[in-house]
Amino acid sequence: MARRTVQGKVAVITGSSMGIGKATAKLLASQGAKVVINGRTENRLEQTRQELEQTGYEVRAVVADISTLEGASRLIAEAINHFGQIDILINNAGMSSRGYFEEIEPEVLERMLQINVMGCLHPTKAALPYLESTSGSIVFVSSVAGIRGLPETGIYCATKMALTAVAESLKVELSDKSIHVGIVYVGITENDPGKRVIDKDGSYLLLKDRKQRNTQTPEEVARAIVRMVKKRQFKKILTVLGKLNALANVLFPRLVDWVLIRSKERIRRLNT
Repeated sequence: MARRTVQGKVAVITGSSMGIGKATAKLLASQGAKVVINGRTENRLEQTRQELEQTGYEVRAVVADISTLEGASRLIAEAINHFGQIDILINNAGMSSRGYFEEIEPEVLERMLQINVMGCLHPTKAALPYLESTSGSIVFVSSVAGIRGLPETGIYCATKMALTAVAESLKVELSDKSIHVGIVYVGITENDPGKRVIDKDGSYLLLKDRKQRNTQTPEEVARAIVRMVKKRQFKKILTVLGKLNALANVLFPRLVDWVLIRSKERIRRLNT
């Protein structure tokens, strides 16, 4: 399939004040797209907006909690009011968690579902009429943790697995409307300083520096996301380890169980 250009397209990227979302916004803008960036922290989002504008890119920043219907609706409405159309929606916003299931407070379970699942569903629902008119793209940013449930991050895995079901359903439901649906499974990625995860009691933990763990850079992930949009691909698993994980789950599920059971304490130590 021939590649499409992003030149002149309007892209909405959730969770784009840092990390993968910021890198994706930068890459799209560098290729001529108009970008709408989003986050919940105003000062960080403003810094990203200024950084993009100083480079000469067309950008709109919208502070909104898109895990709520009101926040997601406002994000999409501001994109339409400012640029007049939406061609690309990147559902990137999300949060990881820590803790064995039996230890996790109920409010943490609800918060994770709200952020990682509703934070994708609400923007997608609001953007669909506009994406239909432009034959646009919806991309869900998932994780290799959404391929197989893992100890210590079970609720995070569950929310990322849910995105697969949504993407698969939408691909079929929207097949007659020329809307591209894609889902990318991201491996361990370098994190910005200050990146946090939700602990089992609802408090926040600073994520450890991952540079020594054979990570991808946000820029590498951004390139994969933009390539997916241009080629209108459906599923993409990043990193060799991620691909091996997916293959092993199909061919050797009992072996995967055994390895994870033997490794669960080591995994827990890595996550704390």
